[in-house]
Amino acid sequence: MKKVLVNTRTFGKYSSMPFDLLRDAGFEIVSVEGEDIAGYLKEVDALIVGTTPVTGSMLRGSKVKIIAKHGVGVDNIDVVTATELGIPVTITRGANSSSVAELALTFILALSRNIISAHYEVFYEHSWPNVIGVEINEKVLGLLGFGAIARELSVKARCLGMKVIAYDAFVKREEIIEQGAEPVDFHEVFERSDFVSIHVPLNKYTRNMIGEAELKRMKRTSFLINTARGNIVDEEVLARALKEKWIADAALDVFAEEPLSSISPLLECENLIVTPHIGAHTKEAIHKMNIMAAQAVIDFFEGRIPLDVVNKEVLLKKFNFRGM
Repeated sequence: MKKVLVNTRTFGKYSSMPFDLLRDAGFEIVSVEGEDIAGYLKEVDALIVGTTPVTGSMLRGSKVKIIAKHGVGVDNIDVVTATELGIPVTITRGANSSSVAELALTFILALSRNIISAHYEVFYEHSWPNVIGVEINEKVLGLLGFGAIARELSVKARCLGMKVIAYDAFVKREEIIEQGAEPVDFHEVFERSDFVSIHVPLNKYTRNMIGEAELKRMKRTSFLINTARGNIVDEEVLARALKEKWIADAALDVFAEEPLSSISPLLECENLIVTPHIGAHTKEAIHKMNIMAAQAVIDFFEGRIPLDVVNKEVLLKKFNFRGM
């Protein structure tokens, strides 16, 4: 019997269906919480993983034949080593797009109307402050990256009267226009936007891509939103930008170190909203990720090509796949 290690705390949390799918397909399920999974990888044939780091050394000593990421970001997985070993890595593309886009929109509304500080003053301080916000109607939303999440956010924002501009080095300008946004250069996103929302993956090109130069290009009245990955923004520089009012406010769901350290300079900034990486944490998104990850493992062992394989080159050997 094939064994699959499930290492994500929300797998099967709201429905037994993903477990049922795996069991009906003949898999023995090993569920483990926490990051100490190296020993288990020596005994299982497949891995369904969330944010736990999966290093090259862990893979070299394992018998894992497929890794199904419970999400879309693979920065916690050594994909290079997985490819070298012929291990396909799949993602659950599109499963959490609506949920993350909705959180980004929530941040836009909360920032524009100072919702968090207003609630704190009334609820905890028992005061009645004169809170002044701004309308988002006719404001410019700048999207850094124009994948599935950014496109959903674009639709929602335009419905509320916002003008959307976008930069993505890998999307044609014509495609951005077709989706109702204005294509712009990288620096224009920061210079023209009232709200900048980040939607790029974390890799060697995007790590700390937003630093002092980019933040100083933003308007002093503008807002920064990050629901992508923490290391895309230089957090020490952002903390300085918030304290020195280079920008008005920021909202972050992701951080370079998670959980966020209690000594992070970000926690010294009063003009900041922070949430504990909950972008994909809706019941609907979790269910879709569960099913898609389980199905990827099942498809692989039943001889079918799984959906959304990140390292497609491994399919050449396994499936004689020529559709790259």
